[in-house]
Amino acid sequence: MAYIEFKPLVKKVNLKPDGVQEVVLEVRGGGLAGKIDTLADMIDTHVNVQLEEEFVSYSVVVNKETQKPMTEYKVDDQGVVHEVKPIEQTELDLGLPPELIPTEQKEEVLKRETIDAFIASGLAPTFDDMNLDFYKIMGMHLDGLSYLKIASKLNISDGRLMEDLDEYRKRVAPLAEKWGEWKESQKKVKLDREKNNGNDDEGTGVA
Repeated sequence: MAYIEFKPLVKKVNLKPDGVQEVVLEVRGGGLAGKIDTLADMIDTHVNVQLEEEFVSYSVVVNKETQKPMTEYKVDDQGVVHEVKPIEQTELDLGLPPELIPTEQKEEVLKRETIDAFIASGLAPTFDDMNLDFYKIMGMHLDGLSYLKIASKLNISDGRLMEDLDEYRKRVAPLAEKWGEWKESQKKVKLDREKNNGNDDEGTGVA
């Protein structure tokens, strides 16, 4: 069975005669490098397609004066994300009740794969008003199961699954951003350690 995965840009959705709907996808750069022949073999064959936006948009509440988030996060050595109060917020609390601090909504975006990795890590929080097991759902999804099949296993509609998952991603996005930064810093520390160990080994060589 032929399989191909790529990240296109949705360009057009056209309604053609006889109820046929045409979807035009555009792939830029080398997004289809080494995959053209496989894709060509799929022409005029029935395929399963699942499209998801690459980035998740979400809102954060910021201090209108400083543009700093009203809620900030830090990550401990185990990768657990904790909520902390910004220094600016602490200072304002001394002379102004929190409810009187001017705030506004600020739109942010984050790669969906970062959020999904955070959910799959098992470190994402749960919410009382959301009773789906998103850790389990993400595990099934990353194992290759389609959302339609996941919904069937959970005995819910795929529409409800996607609606709840989209909401959950938005809620945990601010934490996932900090977690993603922590993961990248851990990789850098590991690479630096390996590099230093390699230099030490070279320095102990016998001529």
